[in-house]
Amino acid sequence: MSAQFNFARRPFRDDRPAYGLAAFLVLVGAVLLTINLRLAADYRRQVADTRAEIAALEARERGAEEKAQAARSALGSYQLSALAEESKGLALIAAERKFSWTALLARLERTLPPDVGLVTLQPTFDLNGHSSLDMQLVTKRRDAIVRTIEALSKNPVFGHVELKSESQQEGAPTAEPIQFALSSRYDPGAAR
Repeated sequence: MSAQFNFARRPFRDDRPAYGLAAFLVLVGAVLLTINLRLAADYRRQVADTRAEIAALEARERGAEEKAQAARSALGSYQLSALAEESKGLALIAAERKFSWTALLARLERTLPPDVGLVTLQPTFDLNGHSSLDMQLVTKRRDAIVRTIEALSKNPVFGHVELKSESQQEGAPTAEPIQFALSSRYDPGAAR
């Protein structure tokens, strides 16, 4: 049914309260919309601050985790290097224990010329398991030095023979002994 707007006819319809109520409801709706918009803006502002705080905390956490990982790897590499150093020390001890003085002296006795005497003998070991010898020798004849170096160089057990020093007291008679020092690599496995 359609509404008739004949204002001359009785009973008059008064729509003013309905319009007033509608205006009041629109006003209340506008006020509530404004309040909601303010609450939404405050919430976004608070959330933005919270998000910034969360991002900062996550960045700090990542930084702390990276530092912890770096510390763990440094500690691990330190422990590995300490173990490596300790194992090298143990390898030196094992090489010294494995060293056979009897075999060395027997080889020297077979290799050195008969007129050359051994005064001192000092083996040294490196971290790779190789050994070298420092020898102080004595002889009465100068040509025995050359024969000693030649004999040691021909033997595969001794290598890199080097004359370190040679000395004879000045003004001493020729019968006075000549002392000379040699260094040599020593590889007992080379004889096999």
